Amino acid sequence: MDVGGKFGQSSVGRISAINLSTLEWAFGKHGDIVVALVGIVTGLMFVVLFVTQRKKLRLPQGPRSLPIIGNIHQLANDAHTFLWQEAKKYGPIMYLRLGSEGLVVASSAEVALEFLKVQDKVWAGRESTTGMDMFTYNHLDIVGAPYGPYWLHLRKICTMELFTTKRLESFCPPRTDEFNQMIKSIMDDVEQGKIVNLAVKLGHVAMNNITRMLLNKRFYGLDASAQHQAYKFQELTFDLPNLATTRSIGDFVPWLKWVIIVSGLKSRMMKVKARADVLLQEFLEVKKNGKIINMKNDDVHYEDFVDVLMAQPSQDGTGHLSDNSIKAVILDMLVAGTDTASNTLEWAIAELLCHPHCAKKLQAELDEVVGKDRIVTESDIPNLPYLNAVLKEVLRLYPPLPLNVTHVALEDTTVRGFDFVAGTRLCVNIYAIQRDPTWWERPLEFDPERFMKNPEINPLGSHFQFIPFGTGRRQCPGLMLGLLFVQIGLARLMQSFDFTLPNGQDPATLDMTEKFGGTMPRQNPLQVVCKPRMPKSLYKGSS
Repeated sequence: MDVGGKFGQSSVGRISAINLSTLEWAFGKHGDIVVALVGIVTGLMFVVLFVTQRKKLRLPQGPRSLPIIGNIHQLANDAHTFLWQEAKKYGPIMYLRLGSEGLVVASSAEVALEFLKVQDKVWAGRESTTGMDMFTYNHLDIVGAPYGPYWLHLRKICTMELFTTKRLESFCPPRTDEFNQMIKSIMDDVEQGKIVNLAVKLGHVAMNNITRMLLNKRFYGLDASAQHQAYKFQELTFDLPNLATTRSIGDFVPWLKWVIIVSGLKSRMMKVKARADVLLQEFLEVKKNGKIINMKNDDVHYEDFVDVLMAQPSQDGTGHLSDNSIKAVILDMLVAGTDTASNTLEWAIAELLCHPHCAKKLQAELDEVVGKDRIVTESDIPNLPYLNAVLKEVLRLYPPLPLNVTHVALEDTTVRGFDFVAGTRLCVNIYAIQRDPTWWERPLEFDPERFMKNPEINPLGSHFQFIPFGTGRRQCPGLMLGLLFVQIGLARLMQSFDFTLPNGQDPATLDMTEKFGGTMPRQNPLQVVCKPRMPKSLYKGSS
């Protein structure tokens, strides 16, 4: 869904996932005492230098930091809510320290505009960490590539070739087929009297949707002969995002880079990277040999994203994009287009369960515009204003990336009277901005009517109080694809079923706890009871 959210999938370099166990190892009873003492002394020297430098620069206020590690310990869990609360104390522009790196946090629409519009180019850099270096083939992807000619070349390919209206429309048949399969799968559970694990269903359809666009291949719902490769792929897509977005203490404190080696983290990263490389190279070799990867006799072959990428020229125009560039882009899209999309739909159904009057209004709109004798299609979406209002409200409360992908200053600059040196990291707290009472009345309440009254407010990046996909030149290039997926997904679900909670549970008691990890899934996956609301013939799915 959100190609901007990937191995940088979570802003602040996904500081929420910092491997704090490595920090404990470094100074715990298992560490070398002499090395630890040397490290402490070195760290104290750094603190003195940092304080001296801070006196020379005018920096924003922020929470107190510890020697050596700075504020890392405060960002290990629920970083978005911690930074939101701290912004109420220190203001919409704060300064923290991640080891030896400075981090400025923007928590209001006005400040975000300064960084991402007025000084967009200055803050267009990306950070470099061990995981990102390794899993992006040394920054050959869209999200992590440094700002420059190579990134501009990839961005042009995205806007001119991959995410065009025509290209997205060409994938309507396989996208429709995947939603048909999901609805049929839910209906099968209903007929067997099962409780539906909606999180699993949504995860499967999101993954199949992306892999069919990338490779013309689906990994869920395959016959037994294809299950081995599917299993390898599913295992990879589980391990890879976790490791790629994990930060070692050495990523923030250079003289502790050895910790990632002795902790075993780097070894685990290398093993997963090797598996990913072998699997993706197999796909490319099949493509190069002109073979169809996973299609039935009656399927139509669509030119998928990898077909398009393999035909693109290299940056210097002397050949085509390298295999490593293509594999890096594939990993970007796999990681960015699955959890973000399925999480948004899961939150939408959860909120509609908690607000049954909103669910009834949405279904009444579907019945009036579409009816119950045919399946809603993508061409119906512009005629469903309340559906779009519901999704906007879900994206406001539960942005796919509550903290945007980390930006880095490419040069020394001044913002609102504060001085920032080149290399300073920038985190825009989208979660805080979209819950700011300055812009949003009753900001913590789920109320789609706010967007019915102000339909001009959209998530495309021009309204800085509502930027769920980021904004500026490093905005998510796949945002239109993400929006289309969740729009038709919610329409299909709400047209097909009435949802209740198992065992007669009162929706008022539904746990709505967030689980922060770069993206923002529910703490407890949503399980529901589904009641069909259309003729049985419309639930058959495709063959």
